[in-house]
Amino acid sequence: MTKEYMDSLETIVDQLTLSAVLEMLERISHKKAENLRSHWKDEISAKLWDKAARQIEQINIDI
Repeated sequence: MTKEYMDSLETIVDQLTLSAVLEMLERISHKKAENLRSHWKDEISAKLWDKAARQIEQINIDI
């Protein structure tokens, strides 16, 4: 991970809040899982993305 990416992500967190960023990551993970199932018929990878979404949901706190 480069410093540029870290700075960009920090800016996004500062603008939106950590909670909002985590919620978006959760939604993105669910959408990736859905896409893998529907378009690629890749249930194994889809399950991993769903698992990631559930884990993100568990740590989603208001900061």
